Amino acid sequence: MSCNKFRLSCQKKCPLPGQSTSDRWRISPNSSMTEFEVQNFLIRNPDVLESFILEYVSVETLDRIVRQKREEQCSTSYFQKKELGKLYQLESTRDIANAIGNAIGDTETHARLEEVTEIIAHAINAKSYTLYIPQHNEKDLAIYRNGTLQPYGPVGKGQTVSAYAAQEKCPVLIEDLSADSRFPKGIGSSKENIGSVLCIPVILPSDDVIGIIELVRDQISPPFTKIDMQLSNALLGWVAACIHENSLKNIVNAQQQLNDFLLDTTKEMFDEMTSTDNVVKKILSFTKDLVNADRCSLFLVDEEKQELYADIFDEGVKDNEGKDVFTKKSMIRFGMEKGIAGYVANSGEVVNIIDAYKDSRFNQDIDKLTGFKTRNILCMPIMSKSKVVGVVQMINSLNGDHFTKADENAFKMYAVYCALALHYSQLYSLLHNQQTQYKVAMEVLKYHIVCHEEELAAFEAKPFLDKEQIPLDLPLFDFCCYDYNEIIPNLFLHMIVEMFGNTRFELGKLCRFTLTVRKNYRNVTYHNWQHGFHVSHSLWCMIKSSPGVFSEFEKMAFVIAGICHDVDHRGYNNAYFQKMDMPLADLYSTSVMEQHHYRQTVTILQTEGQDIFSFLQAKEYKEMLELIRHHIIATDLALYFGNQKILSKALEDNVYDLRDESLRKTTKALMMTGADLCAISKPWDTQGRTVTGLYNEFYLQGDEEKQKGFEPIPMMDRAKEEDIPNQQVGFIDFICAPLYRTLQTILPGTSPLIDGCMKSRDHWSKQLEKKKSQMPST
Repeated sequence: MSCNKFRLSCQKKCPLPGQSTSDRWRISPNSSMTEFEVQNFLIRNPDVLESFILEYVSVETLDRIVRQKREEQCSTSYFQKKELGKLYQLESTRDIANAIGNAIGDTETHARLEEVTEIIAHAINAKSYTLYIPQHNEKDLAIYRNGTLQPYGPVGKGQTVSAYAAQEKCPVLIEDLSADSRFPKGIGSSKENIGSVLCIPVILPSDDVIGIIELVRDQISPPFTKIDMQLSNALLGWVAACIHENSLKNIVNAQQQLNDFLLDTTKEMFDEMTSTDNVVKKILSFTKDLVNADRCSLFLVDEEKQELYADIFDEGVKDNEGKDVFTKKSMIRFGMEKGIAGYVANSGEVVNIIDAYKDSRFNQDIDKLTGFKTRNILCMPIMSKSKVVGVVQMINSLNGDHFTKADENAFKMYAVYCALALHYSQLYSLLHNQQTQYKVAMEVLKYHIVCHEEELAAFEAKPFLDKEQIPLDLPLFDFCCYDYNEIIPNLFLHMIVEMFGNTRFELGKLCRFTLTVRKNYRNVTYHNWQHGFHVSHSLWCMIKSSPGVFSEFEKMAFVIAGICHDVDHRGYNNAYFQKMDMPLADLYSTSVMEQHHYRQTVTILQTEGQDIFSFLQAKEYKEMLELIRHHIIATDLALYFGNQKILSKALEDNVYDLRDESLRKTTKALMMTGADLCAISKPWDTQGRTVTGLYNEFYLQGDEEKQKGFEPIPMMDRAKEEDIPNQQVGFIDFICAPLYRTLQTILPGTSPLIDGCMKSRDHWSKQLEKKKSQMPST
């Protein structure tokens, strides 16, 4: 009824005895009463409307209004206005129940809840509805609409109706929202014309709140009743039961998958055996599926070093079959006091982080480098015999906005079997490692044998040279042994006796040791016995030119490490062994050849008749081997850059002190590198012979790499032979010159090395200019 029509009707006879029309019904033309206010008045006073209809509305008019009302209700019924979709077009409740029961993951569950909320809204004549989804461990709410979640606000009292219902976990029935002071922020939808509100949390038997539905009527509609609430509870109760059953079914499925995995792992371990790498990959793969994580990492515990380490990484890549790919890369190590994984390894506690960026233990730098966004983290220990043997870190739950208690409980059960699998795989790895060492040792023994007895007898008969047989330039850094190959063992003995006297070592053992070391050098063109002697000789010169700096113990370690530093070198660099997946690369993960040289040195030193350090006490002997190990490993050129940086910084800051143990150790490592590269500082005629041997060795490796489908680096590519001068100038500028300048600053007696190095650079520069001048002009 329009406002004008209502005014006319009010001017007629008053339908209630004792009241005049002017008092109750007549509305002056100037009245500001709106149609909405009139409607609101009649809703709140239905007896007035009923009296008016009975007295003033004809039967025909009333019959017409009733027919029109029925037609409107029919035309606006829910199923005429909008279909629910394919799910509710199924022919039986059994099919619908199966479809709801098979909902997998929060996204589909939320969609089902939204559909049911809409059904309830129409069933109880709500004007609007809103579905809220709890977030961040039920501390916040988000509005779910058409498949998307939008943050709404925190859970708690004194805010909105939905926040209160989520906090109290009970339905809220409000007849008039404007009259209820408990909810100053009202509801999540429109703030205007809100009358009655019915808000019901959907709670599973596990007491988890999975959603809150909010149903609203406007002010002109009658308020919701307890019958409306009971009807809503009935529908939502069955939905909650279906979802709970689905969760239980998922747990059963996960348990079945777990049982299958355990059976498969056990079969592999005891039937075929497997490596730790394979077990780690299986653990990572199953863990991701178990808790539905985006990324997963496994760090193993090194008790001896108190470190965590890993070399299998999940980069989010899948293969053609959609399975996760876990990549083996260079091993990373970090202390057990660092990061979230370190905290879990130390404490044995579970860490479940809802928002990684709000946790001070989270390192954001990795995300910045990789572009990957870490939202939430579940980090859990793998325990064995009351000790943490590994830490699994799961990142970004794909089921929701955080990992749940259910995820924690599922992994706790699985972690027991992880510990068992890791224990047996590590035992297998130890056995496999020993077998690999045996294979390498047998390979070495097939090639290397101790010196011949006849050879030894001849050497022992005249171990020392006459004075006139000793080259005059032997005390100089420039000395080259290429023309003295037959007497190199005698020259080495001369150096030993001059530095340590003729009583420090047993002569027989020293002779056998020297010839055996020579025998252990392979017949390659550069990393051979002559190179070993040059390195030892260069160290001998460094020591002699720096009197009083090093102890006798340190001098022994230097000279012996120098002569042995490349024993059993095969003419290939470390990258070659790793690239070709050779046994040595399996045995040593870093500094492959250097570690092999050291192990071979120890084998020689511990062989009867060659044990030249037998005069040392057990503790001293152990210290000597550790010094030799440090010196030999330092010849890995990859370690030079770190050592150079440390010493350069200390010198620049004027804090360098050779008495500082750490700086002293680094200095000795730099001396080993300087000795290893000493050929670059020798006279030009020596340079030519050395470089020829060096590049012949490089090109042989490059040829083999090409045959096996690899692209060699330019220095090892025979096709780039014309570029040798340029390569040598670059090598001097980038490595040799900075190295020898630092050594000269620390040990001024080594100045001939930098002088010779720069002379070599001048020669190579002239060669380079000559090459450029001979190139045809373009």
